[in-house]
Amino acid sequence: MSVSRFMLRPLTRALLAHGATRSRLATTGLGLAMTLAVAPYVQAQEWTLNIPAQPLAQALQSLGQQTSLQIIYSPETLQGLHSTALNGRYADDSAIAAMLKGTGIRHQRDGNTVTLLAPATGNAMELAPTNINGQRLTATTEGSNSYTAGAVTIGKGEHSLKETPQSVTVMTRKMLDDQNLNTIEQVMEKTPGITVYDSPMGGKYFYSRGFRMTGQYQYDGVPLDMGNGYPQADSFSSDMAYYDRVEILRGAAGMMKGSGGTAGAVNFVRKRGQSTPHTELTLSGGSYDNYRGQIDTGGPLNESGTLRGRAVIAEQTRQFFYDNADRKDQIYYGALDYDLTPDTTLGIGMAYEDVDARPCWGGLPRYKDGSDLKLSRSTCLGASWNTWRSKRATYFTDLSHQFNDNWALKVAGVYSRNTQDTQYAFSEGAVANNSANTTIPMYTGLFDYDQKDYGMDAYVDGKFDGFGQQHELIVGVNASRSNKDDFYSTAALKNTQDVFNPNRHIAKPDEAYYTTNSMRGGPVKSLTTQYGAYSTLRLKVADPLTVVLGSRVSWYKSDTDSYFLAWKYSENAKTKETGEVTPFAAVLYDLTDNLTAYASYSDIFTPQGNFKSEDGAALKPLVGENYELGIKGEWLDGRVNSSFNLFRTIQKDQAQTDYNSSCASSDGYCYVNAGKVRAQGFEAEVSGEVIDRLQLLAGYTYTQTKTLDDLDSTKSGAVFNSYVPRHLFRVWGDYALSGPLDRFTVGAGVNAQSDNYRESRTTKTTQAGYAVWNGRIGYRIDDTWSVALNGNNLFDKRYYTTIGTESFGNYYGDPRNFTMTLKANF
Repeated sequence: MSVSRFMLRPLTRALLAHGATRSRLATTGLGLAMTLAVAPYVQAQEWTLNIPAQPLAQALQSLGQQTSLQIIYSPETLQGLHSTALNGRYADDSAIAAMLKGTGIRHQRDGNTVTLLAPATGNAMELAPTNINGQRLTATTEGSNSYTAGAVTIGKGEHSLKETPQSVTVMTRKMLDDQNLNTIEQVMEKTPGITVYDSPMGGKYFYSRGFRMTGQYQYDGVPLDMGNGYPQADSFSSDMAYYDRVEILRGAAGMMKGSGGTAGAVNFVRKRGQSTPHTELTLSGGSYDNYRGQIDTGGPLNESGTLRGRAVIAEQTRQFFYDNADRKDQIYYGALDYDLTPDTTLGIGMAYEDVDARPCWGGLPRYKDGSDLKLSRSTCLGASWNTWRSKRATYFTDLSHQFNDNWALKVAGVYSRNTQDTQYAFSEGAVANNSANTTIPMYTGLFDYDQKDYGMDAYVDGKFDGFGQQHELIVGVNASRSNKDDFYSTAALKNTQDVFNPNRHIAKPDEAYYTTNSMRGGPVKSLTTQYGAYSTLRLKVADPLTVVLGSRVSWYKSDTDSYFLAWKYSENAKTKETGEVTPFAAVLYDLTDNLTAYASYSDIFTPQGNFKSEDGAALKPLVGENYELGIKGEWLDGRVNSSFNLFRTIQKDQAQTDYNSSCASSDGYCYVNAGKVRAQGFEAEVSGEVIDRLQLLAGYTYTQTKTLDDLDSTKSGAVFNSYVPRHLFRVWGDYALSGPLDRFTVGAGVNAQSDNYRESRTTKTTQAGYAVWNGRIGYRIDDTWSVALNGNNLFDKRYYTTIGTESFGNYYGDPRNFTMTLKANF
């Protein structure tokens, strides 16, 4: 007779629940011993552990999370006891013995289940129902040493990836650290299914499933209107130093914010106050004078541990592989979490980020026929006085309350203010083929931005019983407000630039030049507010079948005043949408304990009332629908997650220019709701510890976009978004060696894609498919110190990461480069 591991755990949990009355082991112990006796033998394993000295119960929680051990003990037995620190490579039994050293606690092990026993007194031990399942990860990724997460929070509440009927990737803290991902752009460049495209005026655009991700950002689940403006594009100046993880949703995200595109959403989840003292010091240096220092410290601030703190300070200075560019980042972060009661926690935090840079924007031109000029990768066609200064202060607060075991409340708010001052020169113009004249015109831009963003979110999450099953209900409201007071202007310079022999020492114009010589731009003031109510019901129809029904009702209002210097023209644009309903529906069916099939539908709207038709009416919103059919897997008790899905996205009623019309607008034309486009394809992803000691994140995406209908009939049937490659493959793995080399870890990965292109009138510029290989070697010096060497683009592939037109916007990818990182944990 044998009992599988999947049968064993329910039996053990049931037995422990029966022991909640703290019955003596005279009866319970016999049943537990019989159950464990039939557990299969599990060979001892070795683990790389980093667990500081702390109260023993908390140390056991960390041990369970970092290994495959299931630990059972009585809380009273451990009261007042502390563990020793574990930092290094340990076998299962030696880790347990080291942690319990000096406590008098005994243990018995059967397979992966460890039962702790009180010091021998001649009496039977009381066993309370405390069960640590070491194989189960949580939403928090710090300390998990994993490339996957046990739960995600981007959709409110906490649900495992297998329970989430949409495509979500979690970039964990270990992934961010292993690949030195310090900016939002770097994170998105390594995320499966995401295409990153450089803006010629700074920042980067992000594409998912063929569509732009336009400002769909959240801080700890609170939606904000970040990005969406020069010199930010869809990105913004935010360092990853103070985040625990980044959750990226692909597909429509209307339930989360209301307005937005059909591409997806990004949730940044910050680090919190720590219950145990811990400090991490990181120093790194690399190619192109890239230096970074960071200290991250936290722990309890009072004896009871009800007040916990966190502080992060980081500074990075760097040059770039192209000339005439450098950047300095300074990051300061502090957070406090205070348990007002055992069931209520208040959190506050503040982050300040300062970027002082000399950018090289605009990209590189090509020949008039679109062929490559084959310029040196170090070429910069800007000026020595290019400047970009960004300052961002962000304040966080949240309150969580647990009413009982089933119902909880969370209220959170975020305020962020970002000021940006930018002045730069760039070159734009195609070079004539077979001509001795290789000079092109120069232009300059001035930006003075001041943006304030407010956001709040409040929801109740609860479970209730009905018809013999347990169901879940989430009801909430959220709101955001964005206030912008900006000025921007671009103007032509009298200088020209020789693309093969650039001169960066040109005269710097004063600010008055941008007013009297403006080609476009001027002062812009805007106020955008949106709020809504949402609800999601998860009905457990039967043991294998769950139905998810959701809806959001949104209100949106935008008011923008613009003055166009070039035409001496003022414009007021207003948009208002009332009671816009966004539905969501999904079905999940558990095929086995490990596999769940799902189907989901979601849609979204994007207001376009600032565009006017020929009769003066505001345009209807752009609308989109997302269909997804897939299967998700959860293996090894959540240490590995996998997914495969088919998707189809339809977007229609986009504002398009009617060139046969005339309106009082900035461009003199009217607009119409027209066009219909489709994106479809499939995605496959796996994340986590796929085999012992190997952490992996791998994703493949196939995307096909098509214009189904357009005002310009020549575009119908053509590719809608040629920037997004049809095939996109991203993989990164990190393996901890064993035996005599157990102090080493080896990492490797590749970013590969098929060709993509951009068409400009009659010219087509193309980037052939390419693969960029990266690697890492890590070495643990002792229990405190470790060192790692990262190498990017190991084979020094020469390619364009972004394809522009024949005149501008072509950006080289980074050449081969290395970074050495020294880290201490204590």
